Amino acid sequence: YIDKIIQQLQIWLKSNTISKLVVVIKSKDTLEVLERWNFDVHINGEDGIPMTENIPPEQAVIIQQNTVKQIRTILRQITASVSFLPELETDDCTFNVLVYANKDVEVPLTWGDSGPNLIAGGGEHVRLKSFNTLVHKVDTFVAYKMDSSHFTNEQ
Repeated sequence: YIDKIIQQLQIWLKSNTISKLVVVIKSKDTLEVLERWNFDVHINGEDGIPMTENIPPEQAVIIQQNTVKQIRTILRQITASVSFLPELETDDCTFNVLVYANKDVEVPLTWGDSGPNLIAGGGEHVRLKSFNTLVHKVDTFVAYKMDSSHFTNEQ
């Protein structure tokens, strides 16, 4: 299941036909949205054409190393988010992957349309670091439902 999602995402990213990827975590029982991980994808370059032309190999290596560092930083932030996100009962949750694609993009039959799966009341939002490659800039943030049981009477 995940492999098929990743394969399709690679196709869409290489063809610059998606603008956003969202991973939605929700309750299995109520389908209430608990977390919404947003990855806004922007094309670096002019007129939607990536800036990959005429890059010397030495510079391409440095850019690739920098990109790997940026992605590691994002992964560390995601891992560290357990310190502020409400704890989820993993057996009680499921997830959906939403992709915001261009209107003319070819969508496999196994994919379907969906609503935005927003958090009721808007939830809390935390912006994570962005990262840049020669082709894409990705802005990330997580929205989550704050359970009232996480507040103490002192607040």
